[in-house]
Amino acid sequence: MKNPLRLLAGSLLAALSVAAAPAQLDWPEPSYGGKTTGAWLDEYGAGPGGYKPSPEADDALRHIGVSAAPRLLELLHATNSNPAAKIPASWDHWKAYLGFQALGPLGKAAIPDLVKLAHDPSSNSMVPYIGFWKDTARVAEIADESVTYDAPDQPHKPRGMIALSGAFLVDGEIAAWSLAAIGADSVPPLMEMLTNPIPRLRCRAAAALGLIGAAAEPSVPALVRILDDTDSDKRAEALDDPDTRRNAMDALGCIGRRADLAVPALTKALADPDRGMQWIAVVSLGDFGERATNAIPGLVAVFLFPPDDYTVKEEAALALSKISPETTARKIVPRLLQDLKDSNGAIRYDAVETLGEMKGQPDLVIPALIGALDDAKRDDNNAIEYLGSFGPAAKAAVPKLRSLTNDPDPELRAEAIRALQQIDPSPPPPR
Repeated sequence: MKNPLRLLAGSLLAALSVAAAPAQLDWPEPSYGGKTTGAWLDEYGAGPGGYKPSPEADDALRHIGVSAAPRLLELLHATNSNPAAKIPASWDHWKAYLGFQALGPLGKAAIPDLVKLAHDPSSNSMVPYIGFWKDTARVAEIADESVTYDAPDQPHKPRGMIALSGAFLVDGEIAAWSLAAIGADSVPPLMEMLTNPIPRLRCRAAAALGLIGAAAEPSVPALVRILDDTDSDKRAEALDDPDTRRNAMDALGCIGRRADLAVPALTKALADPDRGMQWIAVVSLGDFGERATNAIPGLVAVFLFPPDDYTVKEEAALALSKISPETTARKIVPRLLQDLKDSNGAIRYDAVETLGEMKGQPDLVIPALIGALDDAKRDDNNAIEYLGSFGPAAKAAVPKLRSLTNDPDPELRAEAIRALQQIDPSPPPPR
């Protein structure tokens, strides 16, 4: 991405019936509603630090359609947006990504160029889970804090930004996530990228396929093969490239297809000694819901780990609540009720949190949380907040919560009032 855009890919030019483009567009920039493509992109704010969602800009770009792709690619190739204002080119790359998100399948003519850009081998030491990348506002917040978000040939960091110790959101990622935004048409080139000898690119491709979701179903066998370590070469590769294994497991859950292949592979990963690998396998199995019943014994075993593994234990409980309500009622909730009585405050806190996250099991969970209100004065108790999050389904908790509104502790009173308002937002009758 260090060179200015001299020529768009031939396939894109053919699709758009336009002439070759230098660094600046030499044809009238497409417009909608009296504003150019660039002006609509400015609606998203000046770089990640000023990001704001704009449904109006999304709609305008979709109206402009395929004609917006050359402008977006020009931005992705930018190397120096505004030297005088010290604005890094990477902010242009960010706006291009938002534009491709708005275009979706309409941007498919740009796939050849995006594939080339996605093969930029620049490394990224942070590999958040795929669900993180779906939260554009959160990505913008972290990108704005990261000095390494600046373009590779621009070491300048705008004043006021906080440097992170590791890299984040490099240009190759922006191109890969743009491919994911386009959807099903990007699946074949991303599957090819899964076989690249560079681990960073394989990892990037797996994450992009997960971002695509159900439309990436054809990639499931390839993702499962990444988890197959039955031969020595595969085992060595797994040790060499754990990030790709994590992303492959994560992607299988995000795609949520071909349970016949994905569930056995994820169930096997439950035995991985790496807790991070276990955690992703557990979460991905939960994404399959009732189609993952074969994983129940393995998930129960994970849930029964000692308390110091509570992060994995909590996710196993949540996964089981999606897969088998019967198993949850018989084996999970009773154990969590025991944890509520544990002398260790952290274990009690985690037990309440686990129960509170089981939104699909209100009949099982709400009575347990009401029981935990007896312990509400302890600073490790979060039952009040979780009861409120169940809304009207937690009406049985109202008498207990009302009694807490008279507690001497002002913070406890405020929490109880908030929960009551969530359970029944209608104003009380006049006295």
